[in-house]
Amino acid sequence: MEFSPLYWFTLPGFVLCSVGLYVGLDLLQTFYLGGSLTFGPTVLMVILTVIGTGMIFTGILLHSISGLLQHIRE
Repeated sequence: MEFSPLYWFTLPGFVLCSVGLYVGLDLLQTFYLGGSLTFGPTVLMVILTVIGTGMIFTGILLHSISGLLQHIRE
């Protein structure tokens, strides 16, 4: 993981964020058609989206730090 944090963090982050956005769009469609929002799926959508976004930013940050450390070692 030290040599490819971009792959190990951003790929699962994109998957989690995509699933969260899909659940959110489904909830938005249900709400728009007159249904009510249920607590469980709404919280799941928020958690998946926040964790996915955090993993994406963590992967990008660790990739930058890894590149900097490799540049310093040379």
